[in-house]
This record gives sequence, C-alpha cells and structure tokens, in this order.
Amino acid sequence: MRTSISLTLLSVLIVVSLQPSEAMAHAKTDVITVDNGDQLTGAIDSMTAGKLALNTDYAGTIQIKWRDVHHIDSRYLYEVRLEDGERIYGRFSPSEIAGDLIFYSGGRQRTLLSLDVVEIRSIEEQLADQLDLNLSTTFFADPNSTTLVLSAKGTYDVRGGRTGFQVRVDENKTKSTNEEGTTIKQTTKSSNFTLYREFWRDRGNTSAQSYRVLNAIYSSNEALGVDHRGSIGFGLGRYFIEELGHELAISVGIQGVQEKRVSCEEEVEDGETEGVSTLTNSALVTCNDAELFANLQWHLYSFSDRDMDISLVGNAYPSLTDTKRIRGDLNLVMSWELFDNFFWSLNARTEIDTAGTQDDKSLDKTDFTISTGVTWKY
Repeated sequence: MRTSISLTLLSVLIVVSLQPSEAMAHAKTDVITVDNGDQLTGAIDSMTAGKLALNTDYAGTIQIKWRDVHHIDSRYLYEVRLEDGERIYGRFSPSEIAGDLIFYSGGRQRTLLSLDVVEIRSIEEQLADQLDLNLSTTFFADPNSTTLVLSAKGTYDVRGGRTGFQVRVDENKTKSTNEEGTTIKQTTKSSNFTLYREFWRDRGNTSAQSYRVLNAIYSSNEALGVDHRGSIGFGLGRYFIEELGHELAISVGIQGVQEKRVSCEEEVEDGETEGVSTLTNSALVTCNDAELFANLQWHLYSFSDRDMDISLVGNAYPSLTDTKRIRGDLNLVMSWELFDNFFWSLNARTEIDTAGTQDDKSLDKTDFTISTGVTWKY
C-alpha cells in the first residue's frame, strides 16, 4: 500500500513518423472560426471531451472549447461521432449559422448541430499523422520514501477503428527504522502494458453504439505477489450514455490468462510457502486460467464558467477456473477549476486480487497510489 503527493515534472507530446509515404500529410490549412469572429489556422487533431485540438505553427497544439466553435473549413477527411451513436465520414465546409456545421458525407450535404457532435477523429493517410504518442513521468521524494512513475500512451486511428496502448511503470522506495535501530529499506515495483483494438461497424446507424474490442495485457506487481501475468481477450462493448459532456461505455468478454505462482491449485496450505517470497521462489510454475472481464469507462466534463473533467476507468476479472478469485483495478482522474486559472487535480489508482496472495500470506490483497495537487495555468 502506497500513498504519495506527486508533482508532474515532464509531459511531452510527440508525433513520430515510422515509415515513408507518398500520401500528402495533413497540412496546417484548416480554418476554425470562433464565436467572436476570430479565425485560427492549423491542423485539426481531434475533438474529444468538449475540446478541439488544433495543431498550429505559431502556438503548438492549442485547445479550443467546442462550444466556442462557430464553423470549420477543411479539405481533409474526418470521422464524426454523434450522440445517437451514428458515425459519419466526410469533410467540413463553412457555415454562416453559429452552432451549425456543414458536413459533406457520401456525396451529400448534411447540417450538423454542434451540440450533437460527441467526437471528431482526423482520418489521415500518412502514418505520422495517424499516430499520437504521449510520454510523462511523475516523481516524489522525501527523507523516507521516493516514488517514480513512468507512463506512456498512444493511439493509432484509422477509418472504422482505433488501436491504442498504455504503459505504466511504478517504483516505490521506503526507509524505516525498527525497534533495534536497524534501518530497513524496501523497494516495490509494478508495471502494466495494455494493447487494445476497438472496431465498429462502418455504416451510419445507431448500431454504431456497439463495438468490438480485442485486448492484450501484461502486468507485474510485487506488492501483490504478481511476478508475471499475461492475458488475451475478446469482447463486445456499447455506449449507454453518449452525449457532449457525459459518456458511459461498458464492455464485457472472456480472456485467457497465464501467470507464474507457487501452485495452480485453488488453495495453497500456509505451511507450504511460509516465509517464502513468491517473486524469488525458483519453484514457480506457469498456470493457465480463464476469466471473464468487464470494463467500465465513465467520463463527465464541462467547459463553461468553471472547467471540470472527471474520468473513471474500472476493470473486473472474475475467474472461471478459480471460483474464489476475482481481480480488478480502478483509476480515477479529476481536474476541477477552483477559480480562474487555478485547478485542483486528483489521480487515484487501486488494484485488488482477492486470492492472488494465496501463495504468500504475508502479502497484501490491495495496492493503491494517490496523487493530488493544485495547478496554475496562465
């Protein structure tokens, strides 16, 4: 169990090109007109969570509140997701009416209400424009403990689907003194690598609220006694709430799991592993199991007088081969504008395994981290 107050030191957003292409890259010629008449020129990356990301030559990537966008003029292809689940592909043209977006799709013109648009994805031809990569690190230190978190995430967008990955590595070092005056140092590490693929039907109807998902996960956690765990699963998902400002999606499926532990039996006698660390036991065996999985993604945001953004992602893994075991994790990210340009942020993560410590009774069944702070933006 770990608790820390963290300070973000570095957050770098880079876009990389992995192979040459003769296709024309997305030039920074998109024109965004906002309500006060100002025009901004750049390349639209996406619109999500109520903000339009525009990549410019003069100010890097800037975020524009979606409610302030008057119209868009672009010659590039986009996928637009509406709040009824419909996904349409086409190009934007200027409109003289605020709140109306002129969109050409399938050879015909459509007028979209901006409040009906939940997400915009840029469908690029060149790989460098399709791939977004984000790297960050968080570090906290005091005389008795240090915490280092490295994370990366990325998405690869194509028509009809999205491939993404998330990587997180935590290292926590603590120092304490026992009754005899001896200094005890302890280091615990955890890691998680998730690769997923979401794909939906490429046609404009409400069935697009449903999607299929394929995921592969590798993880380890010394606090929970997990030396190696890998899984591959497939399932179905659906958007139950799909509005500008509020989204809820749930997916369920089945997955195969492989992990290393002392025994593949459901229960291990206390005496068999007493005083033995699971992670250093040379007698570890590889166990293959089957699990159900359920994923919940809830997003609530508002960018009006006071910005607010709350994201909750949870996973549950009930075992099919070990009826007494259920695993799960939960990640909460919150940003709340207290007053002009001052934001309170919270990031809480927890991981549980009701029977994952059956090999070593000295280990915990829950591991969590909490980071919070106040940010001033100018």
